[in-house]
Amino acid sequence: MSTLRVLIHDAWPDQPEAHWVVIDKGAVSASGHSAPAAWPRCERVEAVLSGTQVGWVQVKLPQARPREQLRALPFAIEEQLLREPDSQHFTPLLREEENWSVLVVARERMKRLSAQFQAIDRPLDAAWSALAGLPVSADAWTLAADAGHWLLRASSAHAIVDDAPGQPGELPPIIATSILQAQARGSLPARILAYGLDAASVQALQGAQLAVESSPHWAWHEVAEDAVNLLHGEFQSGHARSKLLRGLRPALWLIAVVLLLNLLLGVGSTLLRQHELQGLRARMNELARTQLPGRALLDAPLQLHRELQSQRQRHGLQADDDMLALLNELALALGSDATNSLQALHYDAGALVVTFAKPLDIAALQSRLETRGITASASGGTSLSLQRSAR
Repeated sequence: MSTLRVLIHDAWPDQPEAHWVVIDKGAVSASGHSAPAAWPRCERVEAVLSGTQVGWVQVKLPQARPREQLRALPFAIEEQLLREPDSQHFTPLLREEENWSVLVVARERMKRLSAQFQAIDRPLDAAWSALAGLPVSADAWTLAADAGHWLLRASSAHAIVDDAPGQPGELPPIIATSILQAQARGSLPARILAYGLDAASVQALQGAQLAVESSPHWAWHEVAEDAVNLLHGEFQSGHARSKLLRGLRPALWLIAVVLLLNLLLGVGSTLLRQHELQGLRARMNELARTQLPGRALLDAPLQLHRELQSQRQRHGLQADDDMLALLNELALALGSDATNSLQALHYDAGALVVTFAKPLDIAALQSRLETRGITASASGGTSLSLQRSAR
């Protein structure tokens, strides 16, 4: 995947020219300095914010859960800001219990950058801080000159920007103050990694008894693997979300196909069962016409069942609605309550009237009989009339 990474200074887009590189397979494949119209097309677009656009603030927060600390961050950092916290966009960079390092960018600047990249049809996928991208070494400070600004990275948890140029042969005030404070604490680094400094500035550093390793350029386009993207919260890239959805599209299509196949299988299974049921009904009707010649077929299963019961009775066999059959169903429904529960019985033409000798839960008994195919109608407070349900 190719990435266009652009170095954005404070004056952009009013001054549209900017340094850019194309990174492909982890290496720089092209570079240049031009207006957006000449920028190459890539799959990703990222901005590196330099100069005074991004501030680095250290703050101490009371111990609490990270979410609670994040809510308290604007209030804790307010004294270090020139403007109201509501006008700033905060990006926590390092969290060490109570001590946080936070990148601060003006919300209006973030809005303008996002809108401008959208307007030139180069929607941003990520935005990084040049401060956070400066090399870090345990025994060295990194100092870089960048379009009239000085960037100083003193440690992994501290960096500053100085936009006030010093006198010829002198260091800018904030940089000089940082060196004096480190001298007073006895924490001066063993060396200074200097990028893009002129000869007079290098001599000024050497005059402060600092070992200087000077290089003409610094790799502003190199972003650490653990770098923090400034595009989060309200500035989270909609373009990135769209790419994510596009990446998920094959999986979503697969899920849709599986659901469709499942639906088709369900419909096919239902239609097959209906066809089999129609076949069973047709065979049942054919059987009824054979066994019940000359009779009108209104409900073949019910008519065949009644004929079967009639034939069983004619041959001296017990039918489903005989007294003993109904008593058996009643005993099974009563369960442990069956003992000494009956006071009187009356049977006539498939109907059994039972009078109970002790109080029972009639409603519950009716429900249990119903599940066994027996219709039980209350006949007085302690009586039930039982009949085999029509099939």
